[in-house]
Amino acid sequence: MKLKAVAVPVLVVAGGMAVIAATGVWALSGGLYGCTRADEELAPTLASLSILDAHPSRTQPRHERHSGCDEDDGFAYAGQYYRLTTSRADVLAFYREAAAKDGWRLESASSSPSPAPGGLAVDTSALCFEKPVAGTTAHLAVWFPGDLGDSADDFGLEVTASHDGTAWC
Repeated sequence: MKLKAVAVPVLVVAGGMAVIAATGVWALSGGLYGCTRADEELAPTLASLSILDAHPSRTQPRHERHSGCDEDDGFAYAGQYYRLTTSRADVLAFYREAAAKDGWRLESASSSPSPAPGGLAVDTSALCFEKPVAGTTAHLAVWFPGDLGDSADDFGLEVTASHDGTAWC
């Protein structure tokens, strides 16, 4: 009888510790952080979207298309940079029309998306669109690296999406 009285609490404590350890391993291996398998599989879908191929006639693709999954924030992304060989206004007008024709809905527009001096860059997109893609909401950003003090000769398109809703422009 005494052995049973000691064995039950020991087994309960050991079982609880096993559950806590398994939860810790799960959390550290991506359960609470990083990309889900669904979002990792979403990245190639985003990279194949036709809007990333659309660009004003006088602009040229720059570098290879990039895609992947942002482990820090847990969302899939794909993007393309272009050499800016026309005015910013022409680029923005082009994407307002091209995105609308491709089913994207304008979510926001900013004439000066760069952060305030000494401030954090929260949303640097000049245009932000959204549309359903593969069972989630995708966000398309048109942005200019020059707004962040980088190359004033480029502009970029970036599509982000996540099955848990953590993506944004």
